[in-house]
Amino acid sequence: MIEEVSAAIGKYQQKWTELISERADRQFFEGLKPLAVGWKTEDLAEFDRRFAELRDRCDHIHIGLINNRWIATMHLKEDVLPMGITVVKLMQRREGSNDTPGLDNIDFRIASNEFDAKEVLAKEPSLKWEEESNGFADWISVWFGDCEAKLRTESVLQVCIAELRAIEEEISK
Repeated sequence: MIEEVSAAIGKYQQKWTELISERADRQFFEGLKPLAVGWKTEDLAEFDRRFAELRDRCDHIHIGLINNRWIATMHLKEDVLPMGITVVKLMQRREGSNDTPGLDNIDFRIASNEFDAKEVLAKEPSLKWEEESNGFADWISVWFGDCEAKLRTESVLQVCIAELRAIEEEISK
């Protein structure tokens, strides 16, 4: 699976480079740091199979049932994917969804406080974007061609920590 994910990220990276070259504020887009790759599976059976393929390559894994689908956040212990990515978000496709399995998105951290992402994106009329949230995190999804970038101020690992803290608070009552 590492080879498959790497190849998909390589194609994504080419489109990302093209996107940057077309932007008014290239400095903002060049400053975004790739954090994680989101990989969507067709169903739970594929999720389980893909999880088993990656498990032994990881040193930390968080699995949660989020919005009625399984998501595993996996840190690769030795592998480094293209764009310097070492975190894989393995996601079961939502029931009833027709999303294409495979590379779903790449998470990027907004690199500094000197940029207001919404202000920058508002000056890019050719980009489709929207603010999103899941109760534990907020991000901005940006679509370009058949690709999606999730712009975040925190990493997906921080989201896992927030989910676990919520459980800790619940069981500590």
